[in-house]
Amino acid sequence: MKKDRKRLIAAAMGKIPCDLTVKNVQFVNVFTGEIYPAEVDVIDGWVARVRYPEEPQELESKETVDGEGHYLIPGFLDAHVHIESSMMIPEQFGRAVVPWGTATVCTDPHEIANVLGIDGVKFMLENGRKSLLRQFVLAPSCVPAVPGLEYSGAEFGAEEIGGILDMDGVVGIAEIMDYVGVYSGSERMYDITEKGLEKRTFLQGHAPLLMGKELSAYAAAGIESDHESETAEEIREKLRRGMHINLRASSLVNHMDQLAEGIRQIPYHDFISVCTDDVHAGDLLTLGHVNKVVRYGIEHGMDPVDVIRMATLNAAREYGFKDLGALAPGYAADMQLVKTLDGGRPERVWIGGKLAAEKGAYVGADREEPLSFPNTMNVGWIQSAEDFSLTVEHTENGMVPVNVIVPLDASNVLRKVERQDLPVRDHRVCLDGREDLAFVCVCNRHGRKNKTVAVIQNFGLKEGAVGTTVSHDSHNVVMVYRKEEDALALLRELERTGGGLCVVRDGKVTGSVALPVAGLMSVKSCSEVAREFEEYRKAFYQVCGEETPLLSCAIMSLTALPGIVVTDCGLVDGEKQEFVDVIANGTNLW
Repeated sequence: MKKDRKRLIAAAMGKIPCDLTVKNVQFVNVFTGEIYPAEVDVIDGWVARVRYPEEPQELESKETVDGEGHYLIPGFLDAHVHIESSMMIPEQFGRAVVPWGTATVCTDPHEIANVLGIDGVKFMLENGRKSLLRQFVLAPSCVPAVPGLEYSGAEFGAEEIGGILDMDGVVGIAEIMDYVGVYSGSERMYDITEKGLEKRTFLQGHAPLLMGKELSAYAAAGIESDHESETAEEIREKLRRGMHINLRASSLVNHMDQLAEGIRQIPYHDFISVCTDDVHAGDLLTLGHVNKVVRYGIEHGMDPVDVIRMATLNAAREYGFKDLGALAPGYAADMQLVKTLDGGRPERVWIGGKLAAEKGAYVGADREEPLSFPNTMNVGWIQSAEDFSLTVEHTENGMVPVNVIVPLDASNVLRKVERQDLPVRDHRVCLDGREDLAFVCVCNRHGRKNKTVAVIQNFGLKEGAVGTTVSHDSHNVVMVYRKEEDALALLRELERTGGGLCVVRDGKVTGSVALPVAGLMSVKSCSEVAREFEEYRKAFYQVCGEETPLLSCAIMSLTALPGIVVTDCGLVDGEKQEFVDVIANGTNLW
């Protein structure tokens, strides 16, 4: 928004009436940490004046709201979020999070960029302007995450990143996930980070478990932040090296107990903010958004005003926003009225001085327009069930050694390979008598005829097939199945819907969430997406054990993980960034 400072000055002096006054509140000052009675005057979407109750108001505002003695705090700012993970487009995401007190988000459109390239980034920028939520975008740094180990729908180098940085609403380079490339001197990552430094923009980090000289090298590259800390020691080390830390509590990860412990040992908290990273629609409906992270921090013993400051002023300063994150003269009138300082749902939310939510309901006067998107499921080259077989040329006594993917723990996140001899029939590996095994297939959906078929142990699949196009980070199709016919039925359903989540049982679709926007997002509201996902969940657990994480397939291709992953190019050792043979004797037939 543009400021008319002459009008702001005149309003602050009482020479012209303000648009809005919120009176009778306990004002939370995030600059000083104080709480005291005050009244806030707003004009043109900006705070003109914060008055003590005994100070006279020269001219009555056009609208006055009685805060009834509740707390008035700034609107929350999410320092790092992937909107695509909510499975909603930006405008619907905005309508879902504003009622929880979120006024601003800084988003990484990394997922859609891997499918649609720069056009995907432009869509997120443009669609984000259709709700009252302030949505800033960062240029995705790793598209694809690791070139040569996978193929996505686009490839960004320094030139593409520079072009995105010049777009209105882009505020930096998003999480630089190839931390190994950064500290080992990768030319690609050096050129990308230098492009950001050249344009004097924010460089967002991603450095899980990074310590010692590697962490120092990562920070020396100009990368300013990190949201991946899991332990008290890790958060201390990163803060000591001058990095800005985001306390994260997502739908997938929550280490707030350790993070709170690490913070207790650090006297100054100016370089700590909060983020949600990945939040699912169901959680947005029931648990909230940034307020949830605030609540978790308070529950783990952190001072409420300190956490609120992290979720407002600290986050704004992380990005260099000079007029967001606080309620003071010249700052945006993004504010929320809350009964208690506990991270609960606010009574009212204003963004730019406009009432945006009241009693948990979004009240912005948005115009929802019909949208159409290209089907990104380019998988017509797969025609038969046989395409999902793991085939070999040579066997010994009807058996073949296979590098089976084995989870390292119940979370199914980190995996290793274990050589096992499996039977072969008609040149196809079969799983007869092995209820603990299933096939996994990753097939490219971006125009390349690439696919990998492998074997996984203890995934939890009892029958049928499960699969998705939400597969970080290249978002190819990932399927786990016992029978090839079920895999083909699942692929055809994903092709019909334009992508999404799917469950097949006995050749029939029993659960599906259609995500026609790049195979990642629905155009429906938060409640509708949450309801469809709940039906999918029921179908998923009919074919898988309940110990199987619902989104196990979504991270099976994540090359940023240190364990074994599957891409459209083969099995990959994420730590070594090297391929591993599926057939242990090297006789793969792809």
